Order: sequence, then C-alpha cells, then structure tokens
Amino acid sequence: MSAKVSAAEREITATIEAAGIRLRFDKVALRVLDKVKTALSEIVAENQTVIFMLTAPIRLPSRTAAAMEALARDGFAGNDIHRTIHGNQIRMRRVTGVAAAMPRAIGFVHNPDADADAILALAEARLRGKAGRAARGTR
Repeated sequence: MSAKVSAAEREITATIEAAGIRLRFDKVALRVLDKVKTALSEIVAENQTVIFMLTAPIRLPSRTAAAMEALARDGFAGNDIHRTIHGNQIRMRRVTGVAAAMPRAIGFVHNPDADADAILALAEARLRGKAGRAARGTR
C-alpha cells in the first residue's frame, strides 16, 4: 500500500480482505489512488469522506483519475455515483457526519468480479464506527 494510507484506511482494507474480497495494490493502482485521494482531500468538506473505487485493470490512469476528480468537483446528485470511465467501473459515495479525524477520501481498486456493494458497505460502516456489524452482515 501507499505511504499516504491512513490508519482508518488500513483497518478498512483489512476488514474488506477478511470478508474475502481481494483488492489491487499494483503500481498503477496505487498511483491512481494517490492522485484521486489528493485531489478529493482538497474539495471534500470537513466531517465528510468520499469513498471511491474503480475496477482493474486501469488502462488510462491519468485520464481516469482526472475524470474522477471532475465528477467529485461537479458534485453528487445524491450521495452515490456509478459510472463507466475509460472502461473502468467507477463508484463514489459521500459519507457525511464522520469524525474529523477520518480521512476526506478513501479509495480502493478491485477486480471486476469483486462485490463493490460490500466494499462500500464495509468502508462506510467503519467510517461511522460500526465496523463489527458490517463485517458480520457480509459473511
């Protein structure tokens, strides 16, 4: 994982992997995650976190990262975004009311066959302090 990973993100990653969902940490994935996290950290309001995910392989990493940043800057119609960008499935969820100590952006890269809804549920539960309940609900 990247050096810019928070303790909360490490815990969420461990919970996701314990649920049997494999995440990707190859060089391209880490570079895209860092770019998007950095961009989102500057635009996401305090006490909010945006969880973002995309499927691997990432064939156009810079363009994909820029498109994800643009989506977040344009705002969310609701709390979720689900799109295909440059052949990658993109999911973004804004979580409000999180502790100020939580990161403003958390990202994951996964294979297309991974359960994206479970990843979102586990991450959101941890951000809201309900990690144990979410982990039990996905097994």
